Amino acid sequence: MSLTLAYSLLFIAILIIIYLLSKLKIDRKLKRENHILKQYREAVEDSNIISKADLKGNITYVNDKFCEVTLYERDEIINKPHNLLKGENSKEIFKDLWETISSKRTWHGVLKNRRKDGEFYYVNITIKPILDENNEIIEYIAIRHEITDLIHKSVELEKSLREDFLTKEGNRFKLLEDIKKSKKPSLALLDINRFGEINDFYGYDIGDEVLKIVANEFRKFMGNKYSLYRIYSDEFAILADNEDREHFIRFIKLIVDFVSSSPLLIKGKEIYVQMSFSLSFEEKDSLKKTANIIKRYSKVNKDIHIYDQELGIEKIYEKNIMWTIKLKKAFESDNIVPYYQAIFNIKTNKIEKYEALVRLIDENGIAISPYYFLDIAKKSKQYLKLTKEVIIKSFEYFKDKDYEFSINLTFEDIKSKNISSYIIEMLKKYNIASKVVFEIVESEGIEDFSQVNSFIDTVRSLGCKIAIDDFGSGYSNFEYLIKLNADYIKIDGSLIKDILVNKNNEEIVITIVDFAKRQGFKTIAEFVSSKEILDRVKELGIDYAQGYYICEPKPEILIEA
Repeated sequence: MSLTLAYSLLFIAILIIIYLLSKLKIDRKLKRENHILKQYREAVEDSNIISKADLKGNITYVNDKFCEVTLYERDEIINKPHNLLKGENSKEIFKDLWETISSKRTWHGVLKNRRKDGEFYYVNITIKPILDENNEIIEYIAIRHEITDLIHKSVELEKSLREDFLTKEGNRFKLLEDIKKSKKPSLALLDINRFGEINDFYGYDIGDEVLKIVANEFRKFMGNKYSLYRIYSDEFAILADNEDREHFIRFIKLIVDFVSSSPLLIKGKEIYVQMSFSLSFEEKDSLKKTANIIKRYSKVNKDIHIYDQELGIEKIYEKNIMWTIKLKKAFESDNIVPYYQAIFNIKTNKIEKYEALVRLIDENGIAISPYYFLDIAKKSKQYLKLTKEVIIKSFEYFKDKDYEFSINLTFEDIKSKNISSYIIEMLKKYNIASKVVFEIVESEGIEDFSQVNSFIDTVRSLGCKIAIDDFGSGYSNFEYLIKLNADYIKIDGSLIKDILVNKNNEEIVITIVDFAKRQGFKTIAEFVSSKEILDRVKELGIDYAQGYYICEPKPEILIEA
């Protein structure tokens, strides 16, 4: 009996020892995990602006970074509503914010806040509802990081993209925007005749001075009555809105005579300039195009300066019909094909990616650029078919190749259910998403990000990447990049091609590269046409290069040994 009791006590003792050892092991593990979690929390606290709020939006907790940025002490802000920090954001933003978090979803966005001293600052913010074990909201946590510097740079970039660096007047992009905003526009294009001869004879420094003085003379003569732009090297534009036709014609003739009548005195030299002009009073959608048409026409017919449809605009329609037929025949003969242009990794000195570019092979076997037929494809309802051809043929070509490749998409493509659903279908069919980059061609502002982001989220979930194409082309801004969360920024070729001679372009590129590095985006320089440009973009820290110096578009990719 006593022996049995002894065994029982021994067994119990062993169980107790096992329990204590297990508990000790668990306690050690918990202690280690708590120690690690504490360090994670400290890292998050040190690098982010953090606050918590109750269900009414009153602040219940702030970290040191919050106090540092807002300039409030803790006892000044605790139990106060978050709108104490409110800047100049629209009511719609806060309505969307509360609707999102109240429905137990996370809200992301950019907010303009106000510090204690009244100064505005900007934050990129994520607000997440915290739920209890019953899935009920008990509080909200907001994690932010300040992006004031980036927003200010975005404003500076926007100004640079719409301002001519030499004359400080509006540029081509600003002109196109202002035409779009106008009610009943009138447009005059004014050229300095034989301006190339001035550059050749006197030098480019004198040529630049001529352009600045001409712009100043225009501005003095016209005051603020009309808008002035320098849209190309020696070409200016004057835009009027709701102006009497005959009055505007007389004014343009007077201003051309005024500038042409007296010599310009530059560095002791008298330089005479003669100017020609063309005018259009057509609808805003065709205003600039028709002004250019009459400008070319007036070079032959020097007495005609005002666009009139009766002068032969039907020739344009004839050309459109010709390209519509060419497109139709190209589809029938399977002559719409992708050409592939290499993208070069500047750091590894290797070609790592390709961009698919559509080409039309004509009856003579010549590959025609989309510059000639893309607009016609849209007008003739063949654009959808064009996009699908590039997608299916590129997917088929790269399915067994170890290269990333990109496809260009416009916002209109993404908004089209036909195209977006076709893309998803092909990605799943070919199981190729990890190789695909979608280059979003940002030709104008996005009004509805939800539809674009929905598409991006879907293709990202399958493994695709996103690039913003032509960034810096006149409409882009940093807020788009934050909202679209791109992997690559393709710097517009118009900035890169003149980067060696245009300091303004270089400064814009430096700003873009700085922003990209801070946000973790990779950068790609387009239009790299020489070794000197490649060396410069390498010095600026750009990650990839693309252009004719690297490789022109070809129907087959380069297979490196």
